[in-house]
Amino acid sequence: MSTKSSDGSAVHRQPIGVDCTVSVPRNAAGDLETGVRDRLGGADGVDAVEEVDLQGIRPGLNDLTVTVSASLVVDDSAETAARLEDRFGVSEVEVELRTGPP
Repeated sequence: MSTKSSDGSAVHRQPIGVDCTVSVPRNAAGDLETGVRDRLGGADGVDAVEEVDLQGIRPGLNDLTVTVSASLVVDDSAETAARLEDRFGVSEVEVELRTGPP
C-alpha cells in the first residue's frame, strides 16, 4: 500500500500494532476510546488508527491513564515509537510490525 507525498515520491503505508499507555483528560470531548484515538492519531506519521482495545484504566485527579493495544497505519514504522512518545500523554510504546491482517 502506498501513496504519493507532496514532493511526488512514494510513501509506503505500514500496518503496525502498538501497546502503550495513554493519558486522556477527564474533560476531553467524546468517550475514552475517542480520546485515545485523538492522542495516537495526532502523532507525526500516523495515517490511521484502525482499532483500539482498552485493556486497563487507572483514574487520576485530572485524567484517566489507559493501557492500550491498537492497530495503526503509519508512514515509517522505524520511528513510530519515538513519534508516539513525543505526543503529550503517550508513553511506554512497544511496536509490532504486521505483514497482513492481525
